[in-house]
Amino acid sequence: MKESLTIQPAARVVRDLARHYLDQAAQAALRLTDPRDTEALHDFRVALRRLRSLLAAHNSFVKSWLPKKLRRRVKELAAGTGLARDTEVQIAWMEQQRGQVKSHQRPGYQWMMRRLEQRLQEEYQDLHETLPDAFRRLQKRMHDRLDLICDDDSPPFGAVTAARLLESADDFHHQLQRVMGDDGEADEAVHQARIEGKRLRYLLEPVAAELEGGKELIRELKDMQNLMGEIHDIQVFAQELGQASEEAGAERLRRLIDLSLTLNPDHPDVEAARRQDERAGLMSLARDLHDRHEHLMSRLRAKLSEGEGDRFLEHIAISVAQLRKISIDLSTD
Repeated sequence: MKESLTIQPAARVVRDLARHYLDQAAQAALRLTDPRDTEALHDFRVALRRLRSLLAAHNSFVKSWLPKKLRRRVKELAAGTGLARDTEVQIAWMEQQRGQVKSHQRPGYQWMMRRLEQRLQEEYQDLHETLPDAFRRLQKRMHDRLDLICDDDSPPFGAVTAARLLESADDFHHQLQRVMGDDGEADEAVHQARIEGKRLRYLLEPVAAELEGGKELIRELKDMQNLMGEIHDIQVFAQELGQASEEAGAERLRRLIDLSLTLNPDHPDVEAARRQDERAGLMSLARDLHDRHEHLMSRLRAKLSEGEGDRFLEHIAISVAQLRKISIDLSTD
C-alpha cells in the first residue's frame, strides 16, 4: 500500500513533487519541437506553474537546497511563454467572432487576425528553437541539487499543507471581497483572486485524493478560476486592441501618404486606400470585448452574492481539519 503523503516528512514530499513537476515540464518541452502538438505549450506552462507554486508555498524547505537564482530562472522560463499563450487565446476568440463580422468591419478584423497569427508564428519559432535546451539545462541543475538532499527532519506534509491552506484561503477571501467592492479595483481584484485560487488548487492537488470531497473541491476551484481567467484574458486583449488600433491608424496614414506622393488624388488606388479603414472592425471587436467583460463580471458577482465564495471557503476549512486529523491519526498508528 502506498504511504500517505500527509504523514511523510514535508521536505521529502516537496522534493518528490518538485522532481515530478520537473519531469512533466521536460516531457512537454520536448513535445514543443512538434508544431502539430497544440497542447504542448499549455502542458509545459501548467507544469511550471505547479512547480513555482510548490517552491513558493514551501519556501522554508526549499531555500536550503535551491538558490534564488534557479527559482528566478523557473519564473523567467514561464514568463517567456506568456505572449504565445495570450496570442493563442486571442486568436481563438477572434475565430468565434468570424461569423458576426460585417463587410465594413472586415478590414479591421482581417488586419488584427494577420497581426496575431504572425506574432504567434514568431513566438512559436523562438520557443521551438530555444526552450527545450534552456529547460533541459535548468532541469539538470535542479535535479543535481535535489539529489544532494537527504535531510527529512521536518513536520508531516499534511500538517504543513493545512497551515498553508489557511494562509492562502485568507488571501483568496480578501481578493473575492475586493471583487465585490469598488468597480475601479474590480479588474485587478479578479486578477489577484485568480492567482490566489491557483495557489489554493496547487496546494490541494497532492492531497485531494486523501480528503473527503477533495476532488469536488478541486472542481469548484477550477470552475471559478475558468470564469476569472476568461475575464482576465479579456482585460489583456483589450489592452492589446488599444495598442493595435494605434498601429493600424499609423499604417493607414503612411499608406495614404505614400500613395499620394506617387499618384493623383483621384487615382482608384488612392480612393481604395481611403476606403480601406480598419477602425470600424477594431471598434466592433472592442465593443464585443466590453460586452463580454460586463456579462462575465455580472456572473462572477452573482455567484459571490449567492454565497458561492463563502461556501467554498467553508469547504477549505473542513479540508484543513481533515488534513490535521489524518496527520495525527496516521502518525500515531
